[in-house]
Amino acid sequence: MPSLLLAFPVHAATTTPAVLDTDADGLVDTLEVKFGTDPLVKDTDGDGFDDWKEIMSGWSPTSTLSIALPKLIHINLKKQILEEQVLGIVVKSYKVSSGKASTPTPKGKFAVVNKYPKAWSRMAGLWMPYWMAINNRGYGFHELPIWPSGYREGANHLGIPVSHGCVRLGIGPAKQLYEWSPVGTPILID
Repeated sequence: MPSLLLAFPVHAATTTPAVLDTDADGLVDTLEVKFGTDPLVKDTDGDGFDDWKEIMSGWSPTSTLSIALPKLIHINLKKQILEEQVLGIVVKSYKVSSGKASTPTPKGKFAVVNKYPKAWSRMAGLWMPYWMAINNRGYGFHELPIWPSGYREGANHLGIPVSHGCVRLGIGPAKQLYEWSPVGTPILID
């Protein structure tokens, strides 16, 4: 099996019924059922990797064979929500800020074209951390932008379409998405 991305933190077990993680592998029991993993065993297939780490890295947690699971980034513009999906199952979701009515975020099917940890926007004159392009027309995902003065814009805008067409994520979620999404990851924006 290709090496797994181990940059994803394992979340502590909790006793709240909605987020119960009986085996403390980071994968809540409701997702264990959806993925067909054993909620009582951290490593269902016994290959040395916890179920959550395998799923987030895009590998099957139920087989010792190297079976890749499809990843998808789905953005619901109406709800201003971005979802990380593995095998069509939502594993994480984040509030975003997409394009305003006069500069809308394009709808359709895309893929991650390129990635830069800190991109410069000549048009806007600001930095866009964790940049991921979705096409060749300047649209992409990035963390809340940073002006040359150091001012970070938009934390209070998450959940409201106010950008110039890009999809903005908060501090933390943008890095998570950047690390989770290799170039070529499919994107659906509707």
